[in-house]
Amino acid sequence: MKIERLLSTPKLIQATPSIDQFFERSALISPKPMKIFYGETYDDKGNTIDSMKYYLFVSLLADALKEKGVKVDSSILIADSAACRNVGPENEKLYMSLGNSRCDFVHRVNETYGTKLNVTRMSEYINSPEFIQKRAGVIEVCNNDPNLMIAVEKTVPESKIDIERNKGFLYSFDEIASIIDLDIKVGPPREDLYDNVARIIAKQRGDKGIMSLFLSPTFPLGMGWAYFFANEGIEDHGITAYKAGSKRLQRNRIIVGTSNPDYINDLINTSFISKNPDLPNPVLDIGIICEMARKKLNNDQSPLTLAEEFYQGDISCDQLKTKVAFDVNEFILSKF
Repeated sequence: MKIERLLSTPKLIQATPSIDQFFERSALISPKPMKIFYGETYDDKGNTIDSMKYYLFVSLLADALKEKGVKVDSSILIADSAACRNVGPENEKLYMSLGNSRCDFVHRVNETYGTKLNVTRMSEYINSPEFIQKRAGVIEVCNNDPNLMIAVEKTVPESKIDIERNKGFLYSFDEIASIIDLDIKVGPPREDLYDNVARIIAKQRGDKGIMSLFLSPTFPLGMGWAYFFANEGIEDHGITAYKAGSKRLQRNRIIVGTSNPDYINDLINTSFISKNPDLPNPVLDIGIICEMARKKLNNDQSPLTLAEEFYQGDISCDQLKTKVAFDVNEFILSKF
């Protein structure tokens, strides 16, 4: 798939560096490969189809850049240590085990779809002398700059500010230190809070800064318009893609290997859907994930066109629901 076409895919890409910026970065770091990265935590509710959106996209992006002669190192980080910071020592053993399961899931995606992603766990490096030194440098810079510390605090949900302050914002500093040397970071829109701090520190040091590529937010299935109307602001950030229990909406998510196809059909058929491209469209979101999966399975290099077909009127709302209900089973659920 051509890089120009991939980066202009509607309802998939929310913000991206320009194509020139990709090539400029590649030239700057040559002969080293460009580091493309996506990182996530998890919960105890299972592996979401929405995480696959990021795995598949990173692979498609790497393929498109390689087609242009760019060397790429594409990796997925399972932030098991970060997940454990959120749940307390009594649940650490369980959450480390869940981290292993999430890694296994990414490896299954690799095997099934040929995504060729490198998979790393945060616990593999977080206690190394090199990382501890890197994190200490980040903490020192932030502690000496009140504006940066304000930016670090903004990475934390308001309800958890006091808790994280008592922990020295280690969760945020682990994240910032993990991404500061990367080239391209793919993620949901809210993660710009981390990325921005990393860019400021890099600029102060005279280093290259991380470039962010944000995919469209994740929305729950099986909800009517009243849900989106009542939850002001959800259109901007959605729910957490990689945590099935985000906002306690696990019953409104597709959990790979767990969700029943008939139940998924019901979720799809009862979902709010609109021809207005400015409004959330969770059914179309799942359809685009299925489209990426199909193309990887079939080694299909053609563009992703489902969103355009839908908004141009080639596919009706009912037809989209029928298609997505079929595709999610055909190209994803049946493979796990």
